[in-house]
Amino acid sequence: MPDTRYWKQEKFAGLGPGGQAALGRSAVLVAGCGATGGHMATLLARAGVGRLRVVDRDVPELGNLHRQVLYDESDPGSGRTKAELAAERLRRMNSGIEVQGVTVEIGPDNILDLAGDADLIMDGTDNQETRYLLNDAAVKLGKPWIYSGVIGAAGNVMPIIPGRTPCLRCLFPRPAPPGVLPTCETAGIIGPTPALAAAIAVTEAIKILTGATDRIIDGLISFDLWSNTFQAVALRSGKDDRCPCCALGRFDFLS
Repeated sequence: MPDTRYWKQEKFAGLGPGGQAALGRSAVLVAGCGATGGHMATLLARAGVGRLRVVDRDVPELGNLHRQVLYDESDPGSGRTKAELAAERLRRMNSGIEVQGVTVEIGPDNILDLAGDADLIMDGTDNQETRYLLNDAAVKLGKPWIYSGVIGAAGNVMPIIPGRTPCLRCLFPRPAPPGVLPTCETAGIIGPTPALAAAIAVTEAIKILTGATDRIIDGLISFDLWSNTFQAVALRSGKDDRCPCCALGRFDFLS
């Protein structure tokens, strides 16, 4: 039996040794390393993505542990940050990759630097404002990114490739006013929800990083695990030629 780390992954016809090598050359920014971001980073590290940068400003809390797989009961109150702990544990999972943990709040003053050397941006955040910031940065830099949002038992995932697919502002021109949409604080969340969203998102990431962009989701995947629904919403014609971001080149959230 072959004794190489990725041999079963390389056996998959959609990847092969060439795809595995491409993953090893790739760099990914994971914005947020809580529930969804932690699952994303874990899958990317185990898949052999060569360089990961995980960014989060928070520290672990006991109420995180039912859904955030990178942390355990020794972490709350330890004084260590999520980014620091995540990087340490991801390196243990795969010593053959580079992992950088950055403890900072993602904002207009740092996102272009954080994303500048990445081949792909992954959305593991939990707020609208940061997602619109990621969208602005990705479009400005011409880098693909993968939007992911979860609440309760429901989630959405959408790969965005500037110049090819609709961007976030094509679909949702501006964030909803504060208090309009439910949040995990008001509606709760169960552990499988971010796990599934991350699995879908990382599959799309692998396609993009290995050049299989003809295989990406053509639009938005929406699921609800409690009502047993799974829907793909095609958005090929959803690109808005009046979009303030990708059409008009206005990056309101970077200013």
